[in-house]
Amino acid sequence: MRLGSTHRAWGRPLAIVATLVTAAGSTACERIIDVELDEGPTRLVVEGRIELVKENPTGDQAIRLTTTDEFFSNAPTPPATGAAVVVTDDQGGVFPLAETSPGTYTTASLPAAIGRTYSISIDWEGDTYTASATAGAVPPIDRLYFVFEEETLITEIEGYRSTIDFIDPSGVENFYLWEQIVDGRNELLPDPGNAFNLISKDEFYDGQAVLAYQPNDEVAIELGQRVEIRQVALSRAAYDYYLALFEQNALGSGDPFSIPPANIRGNVRNETTPDRRALGYFEAAEVSVATAVVTDDGGS
Repeated sequence: MRLGSTHRAWGRPLAIVATLVTAAGSTACERIIDVELDEGPTRLVVEGRIELVKENPTGDQAIRLTTTDEFFSNAPTPPATGAAVVVTDDQGGVFPLAETSPGTYTTASLPAAIGRTYSISIDWEGDTYTASATAGAVPPIDRLYFVFEEETLITEIEGYRSTIDFIDPSGVENFYLWEQIVDGRNELLPDPGNAFNLISKDEFYDGQAVLAYQPNDEVAIELGQRVEIRQVALSRAAYDYYLALFEQNALGSGDPFSIPPANIRGNVRNETTPDRRALGYFEAAEVSVATAVVTDDGGS
């Protein structure tokens, strides 16, 4: 899975100071306005995907746990440390995850499989959280290349755009998520206008060749940059979750868990205290990965 996010929720009472200055000759007036924001409960945020990378299957998996923070805080996302995290599968496999850095729990011994259901259990600060997901298949990316686009009224920034070809499987309902990593940085731009670029369902192209598709046409890429495109199989429920996030423009910082909207529920349940629900989403998916370096001929 891709790591790195910023979570904000209403925190402890804050004083917002607004200063209004009006000039009248050599005098000025200041008015101080104090606004109190009620503190909301700190919530666990789960970012997890059990992945089967089609081109390089391994047992490496990572789950990140963080917490919500004060709404106006600029501090790094608080990690949820000291949790006991265990993933099980529907074949009786048990896979404990170790905390290898604050809030990041990993294992190198969980090779995922298509069609297998994975369940996660998280014990943290007296509560137990659970979720389940079944790994779906994804078609391979057949080609990754780059198309140069000049600045126009529609294209605000000229530069290269990542472009892919793939074939959607016939007769199977497929849902997709695309991630774009440029020089190691996730360049996800999930604004409402991108909702139907970064996620998609094959309702209108079932079984067809999808050619010259640009998952993230808002990002201009420069010569020499290394680009990784990840084509992820989503379940219908995960697709609906991402779509709701995109439509509410809840992803301002560039990753799929940046600002937790109150009305969008993920699939992580708090079994101990149901009213203290977690945020985020637990997934299982096959992923096709293509990597290339931008050159002036559009390839690597």
